[in-house]
Amino acid sequence: MAYNQGAIVIADDPFGNNPTRPYLILSNKQHPFHGEEYIAAIVTTTAREQAIELTEERIDEGRLPKVSHVSPWAVLTLKDWMITQQPAKATQSTVDDVYRELGIYLRTQQ
Repeated sequence: MAYNQGAIVIADDPFGNNPTRPYLILSNKQHPFHGEEYIAAIVTTTAREQAIELTEERIDEGRLPKVSHVSPWAVLTLKDWMITQQPAKATQSTVDDVYRELGIYLRTQQ
């Protein structure tokens, strides 16, 4: 099953102390390996100033069990086999906000 941009998925956590965690899929169908791998941002329960809170208004479908936040600076590639489920889907405006914040970290400083 291919996951679309905005999907909030549960997948392996290669960096944390938990076996799995939620992620927000940022890549779209133009990704060269769509359906096999995805660009995703970590979703966490830790509130940070630059994090984007996933309020009810920011979720189109489903829900997460705890108040959660997207960390736009914590981006990684997820392989499809790592994903176990999709409990929710974020709104397009949420994805756009994550892109804007991520762009701040990637632009060349002058």
